[in-house]
Amino acid sequence: MDIGQEESQYRFDFLKDQLKDKRFVFIGESSHCVKQYSMAKIQLIKFLHAQLGFNVLAFESELGDCSIGDYLRKELTPLKFMEGSIGRVWHNDYNLELFNYMKDTEEGTSLHLSGLDVQQSAGKHFIPFVESYLPSSVKQLLIEFERLTNYILEYGGFFKKRKLKQSVSELDSLGTHLLKEVQGQKHQDKTLQHIIVRSIENRLAYCKANVQQSFFRQFELRDQMMADNLQFLAEKIYPHEKFIIWAHNMHIRKNSKDSLLSPYKSILENLKDSIKNESFVMALYAHNGEMSDQMGNAYSIKKSTRKHMEWLLNHAPYQNSFISSQLEWGEHKWRVYEGGGLRQSLVPARQYDGLLFFKNVSPAFPKHEKVP
Repeated sequence: MDIGQEESQYRFDFLKDQLKDKRFVFIGESSHCVKQYSMAKIQLIKFLHAQLGFNVLAFESELGDCSIGDYLRKELTPLKFMEGSIGRVWHNDYNLELFNYMKDTEEGTSLHLSGLDVQQSAGKHFIPFVESYLPSSVKQLLIEFERLTNYILEYGGFFKKRKLKQSVSELDSLGTHLLKEVQGQKHQDKTLQHIIVRSIENRLAYCKANVQQSFFRQFELRDQMMADNLQFLAEKIYPHEKFIIWAHNMHIRKNSKDSLLSPYKSILENLKDSIKNESFVMALYAHNGEMSDQMGNAYSIKKSTRKHMEWLLNHAPYQNSFISSQLEWGEHKWRVYEGGGLRQSLVPARQYDGLLFFKNVSPAFPKHEKVP
């Protein structure tokens, strides 16, 4: 199915029948820094919000930062809204349009931003906001908690874990004390209070795991915690809303356990069956062109062969297409490139409901880097 081209805006009306009974639409990406991916996803998000009533966008970024950003949206510029909410790898001019759109949506029909991730970053919305309403004694606990978690996450490494055990013990005690105090200093918005407490719990658990668990287990735990956050949002925060999930292809596969190299459970696999049954999963791939890394360095997509899914889909009659994976071709095993170069193998029908495929793509350079 032809989805059009960026110059004339992408079209998604044909998805109405497939999505009319779905509550969760997962939109992947093989790379975070691709111009056409961002432009198409934003048009798709606008369509889902305006035409099908999907009112919550859950991003692959930290729960607290995104939720506080959404709470403060009226007083923030679109740029500050974006920079303080989502990871810097997505800070580009194309995604900025999404934050302009979210700010412009009217009360009662707003597209709300939230986050799934548990990985904290400096310079975001969460810490300054929580500091702003806490008494000085509890604020100092939060500042020390933030300092210690950042120290462990930055200093931690496979060969340094033994040296960090004392710091983790200190963090555990400090985090438990902080949570008790924050729960006692309730914010006037009860829904936001639940998110603030959960975000601190997430940060404590994930930071401890960085020292106590293997690298593989950390990777798996992150997807498990992101799935738990989505269930928390769907059941407690937005129980009557429909969700759009923005994440990497590898986080949204239905059967990651099929992989012999990385048989961990994805976000999808960690969700309750009731959510899985109401979900539509869409991956994004490209055949040719360039992508960018998070530092703004462009690189070329590796050349595909007859064994690659990208080679096959490049024979589609359109420049940019939606292609159902629930057809005969999707039942076969294909090689694919994640990030334009990481080779993996999968059976598309077991992983996704459909794909957005682009024959040629170009980089989306992060705003903090100069475009050559």
